Amino acid sequence: MATLARNRGILGAVGTQAPLAPEVQYLRHLINADGFVGDVLSITLVARGSAQGGGTIPDKKTYAYLLDRANGATMLTIPVGHALAALRYVFGAVAHVSAALATRRTEALVADTGETLPVTAPDQVLIHGTFATGTPFSIHYRGGTARDGDGLLWEINGTEGDIRISGSAGHVQMVKLALKGAQGNEKIFRTLEIPSTYRSGWPEDAEPGNIARLYARMAQDLRHGTRTAPSFEDAVALHRIIAAIEGAAESGCRMAVT
Repeated sequence: MATLARNRGILGAVGTQAPLAPEVQYLRHLINADGFVGDVLSITLVARGSAQGGGTIPDKKTYAYLLDRANGATMLTIPVGHALAALRYVFGAVAHVSAALATRRTEALVADTGETLPVTAPDQVLIHGTFATGTPFSIHYRGGTARDGDGLLWEINGTEGDIRISGSAGHVQMVKLALKGAQGNEKIFRTLEIPSTYRSGWPEDAEPGNIARLYARMAQDLRHGTRTAPSFEDAVALHRIIAAIEGAAESGCRMAVT
């Protein structure tokens, strides 16, 4: 599909809206334009998968398909996939990955029917790897919701400072994020306010706001012949990372992202 769209000069857009979140947009500015942390030394992300991998689903009709790994709609492909899209947007291409995938909860309770269904989708996703720049990163997604509502902690450590991004869940594309940072000899992280220009004119809630920004990018591309919305090419690059993660988990070997 990406090749066909490219060869015919057709716009192909995909719904990886996390890079268009105002917090991720501002984070990219802080890292790459402002140099807030200096040279990036490492990146760590620990998050929860919410309904995915939690051992309970609200209703069978809507959520049961998430339990079967063969359906392709897993914690790896959905929340981790969207997080990877944000990471690529801020830090660039991923070069190598090692990984472990585990299904620790082999059954899930269906809340509306009371029945128990088998689970084959992983509820633990652990990844460590390097970006093309040589910067190492680690990711650990756990199934279910956070006990205290803090379901995401993303830390960026650099030569000049640190940034922490937090949220209620690991679905970076769907939740409101908060940024804190510290530089030099500062001992306390301070709130990094998102400039109003990043939010002005858009829905306040994270999920509709991010989707609206994606559709606006697509409309702009259609009108002006630009290519600013997440594309089929971006989707291919993202799925190559996911395929490398799955290959690394199955083989126990470090995998290159082709």
